[in-house]
Amino acid sequence: MIELHTTPTANGYRASIALEETGLAYVSRSYDLVKGEHLAPDFLRLNPVGRVPAIVDRGSGEAPIVVFGTQAIATYVAEKTGRLLPSDPVARAAAHSWAGMVASDAGPAYSGQFVFSRFAPPEQSWGLEHFQKQCHRMLGALETRLAEVPYLAGDEYSIADVLAYPLAAVSALRYPGDLAAYPALRAWAERVGARPAVQRGMRVPA
Repeated sequence: MIELHTTPTANGYRASIALEETGLAYVSRSYDLVKGEHLAPDFLRLNPVGRVPAIVDRGSGEAPIVVFGTQAIATYVAEKTGRLLPSDPVARAAAHSWAGMVASDAGPAYSGQFVFSRFAPPEQSWGLEHFQKQCHRMLGALETRLAEVPYLAGDEYSIADVLAYPLAAVSALRYPGDLAAYPALRAWAERVGARPAVQRGMRVPA
C-alpha cells in the first residue's frame, strides 16, 4: 500500500493522477498549507524541504520507500508498474524531457507568478511581469509541441501528460485565465481531462 501525502494544488493533483493512472492502491492524507502542516516534523521526515506531495511505498520490501517531488513520484510509479513510459527510446526521452520541463520550468514560473500576484507590493511589478512572461513562454512551448503530436511524448500518453495536465486545468485558469490563445493545448487538455483516471485523480484529496 502507498501513502500519498498531498494537498489540493496542481502539484498534489499530479501525484494522485499518476497513482490513478498506474492503478496502484493508495490512501491519502491532506495537508493544510496555510496552517503550515507541511512544515511539521512528521512531514519533514518525508521531505526535508517541506514540499507536498510525497509518497511512502510500504509494499516494496522490508523498509518503506519514500519519494518526494512530482516528477520523481510519477517516474517511480511508472517504473514500478511498467506504465506511462514509452518503450521506444526516442519517445521515452521525450516523455522525460517534457516531464522535466513541467517540473523544472513551468512549475517555478507559475509559483513565481502566484507569489508576486498575491503577496508582492505594487512597486515590485517587475517580478510579476517577469513571471507572467515566463508562464506564457511555457504555455507557448506546450502549444507548439501539441500542435505537432497528440501527446507530449509523441503518439503515446505518458508521465509528461500526467504532470502537464494540472498546469492547464488549474494553473492556467488562474493565469492567464483560460486557454483561448492556445487551441492545441486546450484540445489536448480536453482529451486528457476526459480520462477516468485523471478525473479521479483531480478529486484527491476529497
